[in-house]
Order: sequence, then structure tokens, then C-alpha cells
Amino acid sequence: MSENTINHPIHERLSIALLLATNSGFVDAYTFQFHGERFASLQTGNIIQAGIVLAKGNYTGAVNFILPILFFLLGAAFNGIIKHRFKAKQLSTQQHSILVETIGIILVVILSHHISSTTYITLLSFFLAIQLDAFPKVQGLPFTSVMSTGNLRNVGANLMTFIYTKDHAALRNAGLFTLIILAFFFGALLSTLFVPWFGQYTLFGSTAILTGIFLLIFDNTK
Repeated sequence: MSENTINHPIHERLSIALLLATNSGFVDAYTFQFHGERFASLQTGNIIQAGIVLAKGNYTGAVNFILPILFFLLGAAFNGIIKHRFKAKQLSTQQHSILVETIGIILVVILSHHISSTTYITLLSFFLAIQLDAFPKVQGLPFTSVMSTGNLRNVGANLMTFIYTKDHAALRNAGLFTLIILAFFFGALLSTLFVPWFGQYTLFGSTAILTGIFLLIFDNTK
């Protein structure tokens, strides 16, 4: 058993973080391409585009970006309810969150022919926010599983720390966040490759990733 496994909760393992990042890249690549260049998890992009559309006087169009932002906020708040109402017993609090996200994405895909594109993105944003709030750390380090900006900063900052201090922990951290960034890239690549085969059902790939995370959180080392 590695030192990181011993010192950190199971849900903070690197394997979990990599799958979370892969899932976000997978979902956002799909929604960006097929739902009006909007993101389900990367709300910075939606905020910027809402500002652009509003500046052009397209108030109705701005709603298409504002709704996912609002529901992302509500999703993070809803995960607080999950934490308080579903205590860790047979399942951890993180597994409860993953279950809600998985079931939610399945329902969104099934209903995709009956709901508007904006509703589709808005609901996905709600469920991706649950993921973000449920997994705030990797190996004890703060990280974001739905965007790469902070992770990129961590790579640069840790590399410079290593250069000046020769602290190998900083070098290890830089490598860790580099892997997470690559996982985002891999998820986007995989999603795009799946589209010609699965079309509107591509996001079932996301539920497969989430199921893998759910199973990995079971601690079989005890």
C-alpha cells in the first residue's frame, strides 16, 4: 500500500481525481460541440459568453448561458443537503453524491429528445456541480475536478518551488496536477471520438466513468 493511500481518504486518491477530470472533459466537449458552445461544468466560459451576448443586446440569448450558471450554484448547494441528510454508512457521502450525479445524467440523456438544449445544459450543470463540491481535494491538495485553470496554476507554482527549494514534494505535486490536466484533455478527446458511434447517447460514457468512481471508493483494503 502506498504512502498516499495510507495518509489520505480513499476519495482523495489520484485515480479518483483522474476519473473525475476525465468525466468533466468528456461532458463539456460534448455540450460545447452540440449545444450552442455552452459548458455543463466550466461556468467561466458561460459567464464570459453571457456577458458578450448581453453586450450585443441579445437578452433572450443571454438566458441560455445564465440558467446553467444559476443551476450550477444550486447543484453545489444541493450537495450540502446530501452531506447532511445521507450520512456515511454502507456508502460514503461521496458515493451518495456520485449516485445522484449518475442517475441525473442518465435521466437527462433519456429525456434529451423531449427537452430543449438549454434545459439539457442546465440540468447537466446542476449535476456536475455536485461532483465539484463532493471532491474538493486530491491527496490532501485543493483541486477542481471541473476546470483546469487552478490546476495549471498549481503546476507552474510547484515547478518554481522545486527549482528554488529542490523540494521533491513540489515536483511530485506538479506531476500530479499535470496528470489531472491531461485527464481533462483525454476526456474531451474520448467524447469527440465516441460521437460518431453513439450520437445523442454519448453521455452514457460519462455514467460509465462515474460508475467506475463509485466502485473505486469502496475501501477493500480494510
